[in-house]
Amino acid sequence: MVRLRLNFPRPHNSAPALLFALLTLSACGGGSTNSPPNTTTSDDAGLLRSIVSNEEFVSQFRAAYIRPTSSNKQQNSTMQPVAAEAGGATDSNGSYSTTYTLESDVDEFDVLKYDGDHLYIAPTLQARCCFIAQRATTAEASSFAPPSPDQSGGIRILSTKPDTASAMEVATIPLQEGEYVQGLYISGPQLISIGSTQYYGPYGRQWLGIGSWLQQNLSIKIYDTTTITAPALKWDIGIEGGLVDSRRIGDTLYIISRHSPQFENIYYYPSNQNEADANAQKLAAIQPQDLIPVLTINGESRLLFTPQNCLLSRDDQDQTYAYPVYTSVTAIPLTSPGTAESVCFNEESSGLYISQEALYLSQYRYSDKGESTRIHKFKLTLGRPEYRGSADIAGQLWGPGQSDFRMSERNGLLRIVTTVFTHDNEDLRDHQLSILGEASQSKTLELVASLPNARRPQEIGKANEALYGVRFIDERAYFVTFEQIDPLYIIDLSDPADPYIAGKLEIPGVSDFLHPVSNDLLLGLGRGGPQQQSIKLSLFNIADITQPQELNSVLLGVDGGWNYSEAQYNRHAFTYLPSNTGPDRLAVPVHSNYQNPDNSYSSENRLYLLEINAKSMPSTASVDIVGSIIASPAPNATWYGGQNRSVLDGNAVYFLSGDAMWGGIWGDPTTQSGPY
Repeated sequence: MVRLRLNFPRPHNSAPALLFALLTLSACGGGSTNSPPNTTTSDDAGLLRSIVSNEEFVSQFRAAYIRPTSSNKQQNSTMQPVAAEAGGATDSNGSYSTTYTLESDVDEFDVLKYDGDHLYIAPTLQARCCFIAQRATTAEASSFAPPSPDQSGGIRILSTKPDTASAMEVATIPLQEGEYVQGLYISGPQLISIGSTQYYGPYGRQWLGIGSWLQQNLSIKIYDTTTITAPALKWDIGIEGGLVDSRRIGDTLYIISRHSPQFENIYYYPSNQNEADANAQKLAAIQPQDLIPVLTINGESRLLFTPQNCLLSRDDQDQTYAYPVYTSVTAIPLTSPGTAESVCFNEESSGLYISQEALYLSQYRYSDKGESTRIHKFKLTLGRPEYRGSADIAGQLWGPGQSDFRMSERNGLLRIVTTVFTHDNEDLRDHQLSILGEASQSKTLELVASLPNARRPQEIGKANEALYGVRFIDERAYFVTFEQIDPLYIIDLSDPADPYIAGKLEIPGVSDFLHPVSNDLLLGLGRGGPQQQSIKLSLFNIADITQPQELNSVLLGVDGGWNYSEAQYNRHAFTYLPSNTGPDRLAVPVHSNYQNPDNSYSSENRLYLLEINAKSMPSTASVDIVGSIIASPAPNATWYGGQNRSVLDGNAVYFLSGDAMWGGIWGDPTTQSGPY
């Protein structure tokens, strides 16, 4: 077997084509013509079980390669058989905004972080949509490059002056050749960078292919920023495998990774018995250490976990499935990273949701019964997360967009909404709400309630409507479905055993992203206007959940152009700063392409500044545009950097577009400075 070194090779040129094909598959839905399964749980032992011996650990892995693909119902069957050669709510700290997160006390890594004094910026063009892209050429990048292009490849640290909305670069952390930073965390005087050879973002089905995960590594670097002008690398951590996602809760960093061991001359998708027999011969002598990924901390290496810290899928007992992959959850104490602990299981993970108390990993599954989603729950404790139970739910959860909004935990119960593809041309999809809780005497998640059900049969959404924006807020859920109009559904969850549709509203347009302004107000961001070409913000009065009302809406972007906001699909691009004394403030980036009178085409990146006024009076509240900041030079820019973020600090506005930072004053955004 080839043991990989912990370095960062350049991505293969075939990655964009492969990922495009996989994303196309994801967008098309699909599945079996048979009815999908109902929500189920397994016997008292649960869907994952403890490993009995090292030999069982090895034999389960070996089984994935010693049966032809046609008889081995692997999840990893999205690529053709080949013989291999060797080789993922803003916390407002007073006067400034921070990264918008799904859970207020669960931090998420991002390309821009702010601590009130310094902006930390990861370089752009590390990932476009779902694959690692090569850097732009000098000509492409010149119009948006910061003043020091030779430093654009590193993590930049800018000191801010909010009174003037200006900034100054005080340090740059250089990156190694081929090192790709996917995002950053800040925790006190520590800057944490998360790097990966490849990162596919919060998408679902491309996780299925084995080939996508070979020869991957991820890197966690922890810098001491006590002396901000000279950050010092204190911890250099490497993990064999691909990055699924990460979160930070307090002083603990959680890394979810996936590892597919690589072997020489192995048929990763054996198509006949001869290839399966050849695999069996080559893998006859493998040992646990040949399969377990390596963890390297400051140059010292050890295995990431032991077989005794790994769980096996109970599916393998009847030889239905075999998984040649391992998903690991690693808890890294930021105060003592050397004591990191991991738990693993031998299935892929399509995505995750994390509350303060628990981590839920989801897995897309397909069988002759249709599409389903498997959920594994891990309790977050000091040290290694503890497995608590699993369930299978009909339909799929993960797809393009911010699908982790489809999951929420409250009082120990998981609320989750999935979509079942029916293959009925009259009604192609059904949306199902499920509420799951831990069984008292088994490692299972049992069904507490579902909607629709026999007592409450009303469907969530009309026939053929897709599910877009989803938000669980306390004891309510808000769903936006869409085909020609935008119905907003409000689900009452106050009795977890009896959820029901309390009210709905039908308006033009569609909301991809929902934000709670208050108990009585909800903000929706999506598309609207003629031919849905503009970015639409709608403010809803939800004081009476039986009769929600749209108070007003605004359209963002260039009239007649094609407009797109990264905030539609990435919450980190949305900035919100609540206020107890005045209007709430928010910022939304919009990228616009439009045709000029001479038939030429132009594009621009603009940050729209908006306010929520009269929020204490829900019947008269409104969302209003107060200005914008443009990332010049526009409208003649020919290259789009791909990442847009913003920070609000008092009256100062900072707008990151690509690698360039711009500054403006809230009361006078037309007077802007930069690029920094």
